[in-house]
Amino acid sequence: MNRAMSRTAALVAFGIGLAAVAPASEFDWFVREFARQSGAQPTHIPLFGLVRFSVAVVHPAGTSELRLALFEHANLEPDRFAKLTDAVWGLEWKPIVRVRDRNGEVTNIYVQQSDKALRVLVSSLDGEDATFVQVRIHPEQLLKFVDEQRCMKHKPV
Repeated sequence: MNRAMSRTAALVAFGIGLAAVAPASEFDWFVREFARQSGAQPTHIPLFGLVRFSVAVVHPAGTSELRLALFEHANLEPDRFAKLTDAVWGLEWKPIVRVRDRNGEVTNIYVQQSDKALRVLVSSLDGEDATFVQVRIHPEQLLKFVDEQRCMKHKPV
């Protein structure tokens, strides 16, 4: 093997090793922690990887990132769920909506400012079903999209 191929192989091996030890995103960590505490595993969504790729490329309505985790048959009390979500998201994420109904359904919405984007996380527990959605939104592009939709709605046919 010549020297150039050896260097390339070494760089590829280093990149793979770096990816293996790189910290997972906070969303991934939260999904794993929720699975551990609730005893449920995330539901596989066919072709969702393609959806995430499309969002990353097309940026529909100013959205540049989409993460989703669904759980069925999760065994976690609403109080523990609320404490877990608050503990995981910490100081960087600001809670903006907290809803808890008499039936034990809990929904929390958190936001985080990053660069010119806004990251939004919605966590919901409804009985034994839990849903987590995280998106990165560019507010200017979202407002432009909303304005365009409003204009199209009022445009004569």
